[in-house]
Amino acid sequence: MKQRLSAIFLSVIVITLLSVASPAQEPATSPGKPRPSRAAQKPDAEALPKADAQTEAPAFEEQMRRTLNNLSTEIDSLNAEIKLLRRATERNSMAIELLLSEDRLAKAEDKLDQATQRKVELDAREADILRRQKNIQQEVTLRGFLRRDEGEAALRVEYQRALDDTRNQQQQLQQRISDLQAQVTQLRARTDTLRRRLERLEERNDSQKQEQ
Repeated sequence: MKQRLSAIFLSVIVITLLSVASPAQEPATSPGKPRPSRAAQKPDAEALPKADAQTEAPAFEEQMRRTLNNLSTEIDSLNAEIKLLRRATERNSMAIELLLSEDRLAKAEDKLDQATQRKVELDAREADILRRQKNIQQEVTLRGFLRRDEGEAALRVEYQRALDDTRNQQQQLQQRISDLQAQVTQLRARTDTLRRRLERLEERNDSQKQEQ
């Protein structure tokens, strides 16, 4: 593209130089009075430069016309290359944005899976604590407390504390799962939109190439 721009600038310079050089080629009239003895020869001497000027004028116009045609062709070619470059840049930018969006979506989905798995573990822990509370007499026996009433009271406090801690974690994790689900939904919609736009752009570029 730089070579085409240089060629266009060179053509403009050539046209300018030719325009400036054209008037300089006209014959200059010599000052002073003509001698009477050469009056008969003066028309023949002036006829040659005038004939040369009339011959050079069509040649100069033809050269100017060719130069302008070449310049117009170069400009059209340059415009076509600029359009191709613009489409390629747009396609590459969209492809990069799609890759980044897909990467963010994959990471968000992994975090959501991990949070969901952690929620399942907390739910199982809660169920186990509730089962122990329900069968607290058996737990007292298994623990081997000397005084069953003190052992039962201690176990009830222990299980209630563990149950409260588990339910607090469940609430926090549930909020995080909700946030991650919203993030995944948004990223998935954005990724699908970018993918469709990229497909339409590639189809349009292919159709334009076939028309050319």
